[in-house]
Amino acid sequence: MEGITVSDAYEVLRDDGIVWKAGKSGESNIINAVTVLEILNCMEWILGGEMILTTLNVCKSEKDKLDLIRDLRNGGAACVIVHPGNKEELININNIVSYADSIGFPLFLAERKVPYSLIIKKIYENLLNKEENALKKAQQINSMMNNILISDYKGVSKIIEKLSSIVGKNVVLLDDFMNVIAEKYNSEGKEITDENKKKIFEYIKTCLYNTFYMQNVSNDIKIINFDEQYDIMIIPININKNFYRYLIIFKYGKISDKEKEFIHVALPGTISALKVDMLTTQAILDTEQRLKSDFFYDIVNERHTSNELMLRRARTLGLNLLEKNFLVVVDLDDFENYYKENYTKGECHFQRIKRDLKKSVEQAFRVAKMERRVAFFVQQSDACILVVGFTYKEYKTGIYKNIIDTISNNIIKIFDEKNADISVTISISSDFSSLNDTNNAFNQALFAKDIGKKLFNSKKILYYDDMGIYKYVSFENKDDILTHHPLRALYALDEDDKLSLLETLEVFLDNYPSIKTTAEKLYIHPNTVKYRIKKIKDVVGAQILDDPQARLQCHLLLKILKASRF
Repeated sequence: MEGITVSDAYEVLRDDGIVWKAGKSGESNIINAVTVLEILNCMEWILGGEMILTTLNVCKSEKDKLDLIRDLRNGGAACVIVHPGNKEELININNIVSYADSIGFPLFLAERKVPYSLIIKKIYENLLNKEENALKKAQQINSMMNNILISDYKGVSKIIEKLSSIVGKNVVLLDDFMNVIAEKYNSEGKEITDENKKKIFEYIKTCLYNTFYMQNVSNDIKIINFDEQYDIMIIPININKNFYRYLIIFKYGKISDKEKEFIHVALPGTISALKVDMLTTQAILDTEQRLKSDFFYDIVNERHTSNELMLRRARTLGLNLLEKNFLVVVDLDDFENYYKENYTKGECHFQRIKRDLKKSVEQAFRVAKMERRVAFFVQQSDACILVVGFTYKEYKTGIYKNIIDTISNNIIKIFDEKNADISVTISISSDFSSLNDTNNAFNQALFAKDIGKKLFNSKKILYYDDMGIYKYVSFENKDDILTHHPLRALYALDEDDKLSLLETLEVFLDNYPSIKTTAEKLYIHPNTVKYRIKKIKDVVGAQILDDPQARLQCHLLLKILKASRF
């Protein structure tokens, strides 16, 4: 049976001739039974949680009385009510009152007219009615919270304020990136300084990341302790395991069992109201995302009749570009093959990966405090596409590249921590200033990934501006390229010979005419380089290296073939 606190029991009995004389610090002790006790050596029958009724008649001396109070408290009894029995009133009670107070053990005095049966009846009625009372209280709170949400445009803030008032604790609502949505501080116990708030929030963020985010989030309520001073209750609130809020309730000191119990009564109504607000917010975000996605697809596919119309749509959606902008594509590598190889894991697994990708991007921009620089952000299947803006000064000084590199590395790091079996590549367009150039920027970012992955296989951050000469060449069929060129003869060799000779030729032309530098780049002996160069000349003819124009053509052709991975 769930118990009631000593404080609640007193509220039930105070009008029936019961006076609270000592041990107010034990007001939160839980009563789950009532026992009449008229023996001295009582420890054998004390199970814990009892309200003890006694006349103390069994005690022959003052020492016996004090020993009995001590034994009751040590045995886990919740409190004691001392009754005068046949005497008109108790005498010489001061010593045990003082002693009970000193050890924090609640002691009540009953008037002679009060029968034990009345006390027992009222306490057990309260115990039996407790569940019903809790339900009524929960319904009242639920109604109150929903009325706040409906009637006040600042509903969430008011809900947090009301919850703080109800439970008498500090209450904070965080979004899934640990940003504060609403907060209310209750100074009961100890006022919290700004410095303490900062430390507590950092600790909460660390715990949330380690306990919830890294473990795919659970709905379990957890209680943690900060610096052996604050008890912190973390309540996750989610919709479809995707859209999360975190309700934080904390106080200076320990959250008692009684306080936990009352918080649990207040939570259902509060969570219900917050979920309604979350659903509303989610609907707004989904609509906004669809509109921005539609705009993005229209502009990159040039599905519009006038640039002015697109600019008006952009202004309506709040898509305002800065002086220098870059289109960034954050793409899951080879997702189609990954899907085929892991299809038995189910669709939820792949949707979770896509959510992780989006959250990684959002978190990295939030950490860099660059959220306001994102003109728009859409998720297209297995990729996230953003337009990020910078000032002309940031562009001219090169700061923009440091910022993009930092954010990109953070995206990769955050995503990799949860997804070891699939990687991410980030590609970045050249700068642009007009929305009408978005289509070109998108194609540049895609080009940077496609060609960059072939040229720099291990690189995860690829800039279109780093593609050099490859930005200006197109790739045709290999047979067409090589039809009238001596290099065709190298491709007729065995695979091992072909690869070593092509690599040697490319590095030699990169460092022409240094045999020594070529050897250093290839980690081979200079004599090996000489041998391979001689073999190349034997296969394709000496003129390919001796004639400057032929050498330039060969060098460029090797780069094109490498980028095409023929």
